[in-house]
Amino acid sequence: MLAFLFVDGLGLSADPRSPLRQLELPTLRALTGDFSPAARNAPGVAYRVLDANLGFEGLPQSATGQTTLLTGTNASALLGHHQGPHPGRRLQELLREQSLQVWAARQGLRLLHANGYRQEYLERLRASRRNLFSAFAFAAVAAGLELLPLGDPRTVPPAFWPDPERSGERFAAMAQGHDLVLLENWSLDYSAHREPERLSERFTELDRFVRGWLEAGPEATLLLTADHGNAEEPWHSSHTRNPVPLLVVGPKASTVPPMGSLVDVAPWVRGQF
Repeated sequence: MLAFLFVDGLGLSADPRSPLRQLELPTLRALTGDFSPAARNAPGVAYRVLDANLGFEGLPQSATGQTTLLTGTNASALLGHHQGPHPGRRLQELLREQSLQVWAARQGLRLLHANGYRQEYLERLRASRRNLFSAFAFAAVAAGLELLPLGDPRTVPPAFWPDPERSGERFAAMAQGHDLVLLENWSLDYSAHREPERLSERFTELDRFVRGWLEAGPEATLLLTADHGNAEEPWHSSHTRNPVPLLVVGPKASTVPPMGSLVDVAPWVRGQF
């Protein structure tokens, strides 16, 4: 049982101005060794630092970063550049063939895309002539999964949790009933672009969500990682070339090998089943 918590826009920074240095964030600090710039292992915990630039100049983007995480193929190399925010035709083809969601469905695994969506947003997605799906949502649909509305008992709100610990506990309960469950949290990237003054709330919510997962004590393993940096430098609204964290907590943590980039995540996930 593996739960993939994707956090859009979470990079690593040693700058003393960074929220990673300014805020308490006790749960994430303890698990990552104070957001260490180097890999570390502890009982039931594996922490890695991943390059998100994928060998290309410019700022990493969501479509190529997320597609790389989900397929294990360097999506920026496929295109010759970074692409965001939504995957275009070539990345869509890659997601249909190689994404973790499609792979898991073919294996007959119990699979869940746990995001809840506002009804009006779902209607806009379906009505648009161009792709407005994120890579995670596109891969879910490609795997035959339904995008569920907020309030459905099979979902967790993806962001702005009024009770983060309770949401973390709920995510842990969902993981107990599935082989692979995925949740796409986009609030850090959203706030970094649009309302940086509220980033401290978003970081605190994430820390409390992970605490709720831990307090639930699930048998499942939690994987947390990101596609690119952004929120760790709130003094601007752009993505960054900073590395991103990969955190694995639970029984499968002892199997995490050395990793160098986003490309390494999907092969490890497949190897757990």
